[in-house]
Amino acid sequence: MRMKRILVGSMAFFALIVLSGCGEPLELTVTPIKNVDKVMVTEQSQVDVYCQTGICQFNLASNQATSVTVNMHYNDTRSFNKIEGVSITGKLGSSVNMADENTFSLDVSSDSEPLKIQVVDYYRN
Repeated sequence: MRMKRILVGSMAFFALIVLSGCGEPLELTVTPIKNVDKVMVTEQSQVDVYCQTGICQFNLASNQATSVTVNMHYNDTRSFNKIEGVSITGKLGSSVNMADENTFSLDVSSDSEPLKIQVVDYYRN
């Protein structure tokens, strides 16, 4: 009887450890590919991308499924005027939502390859 209690108790403890391991913090990885001057993760699921030419490419990956908001800028004082297009290559390419003229959001999954994103500003330099 005592052996059963130890076995049940150790199984419950193991289940608790496994379930608590799922709570790791969100980590976004943004890798510049073309014409990206700098990238800043400003909040847990928000990214600022700086691109002086108005046309740029970058990869975006996450360690867990989340919705990411991307703000596009030319430099520290000027945001994109009007995003003409966002092209996504990867598993969730159809999940882009335009928030305003220089901001869009998309869903990122942890089980996929990094998403390759190309953004074009209509009024680019």
